Amino acid sequence: MRIEKHVARGKAGWLILLPLLFFLVPTSWLEAHPPVCLSRLIFKRRCPGCGMTRAMSCAIHGQFRKAWHYNKLVVIVLPLLTQSWLREVLRQYFHWPHL
Repeated sequence: MRIEKHVARGKAGWLILLPLLFFLVPTSWLEAHPPVCLSRLIFKRRCPGCGMTRAMSCAIHGQFRKAWHYNKLVVIVLPLLTQSWLREVLRQYFHWPHL
């Protein structure tokens, strides 16, 4: 029972820490580094997910035009990820099992 408590606390901590870390890393840092896309490295072509990390970073920092420029799917992915994150936070912290 003790290990389960530690795992639950660790998971809850990561749920809060991950978006915070994503917010603290500036988009300019991501732009300064080459993209890490397996499809792009192997096939030399952009995949539908190319630019999504930069797009999400821009959206989180309020730069929505820039986010749209990096990957237009950000308008679908950001709300879905936000909903999934919020559901899991509520489930972990408030023990709401049926969301």
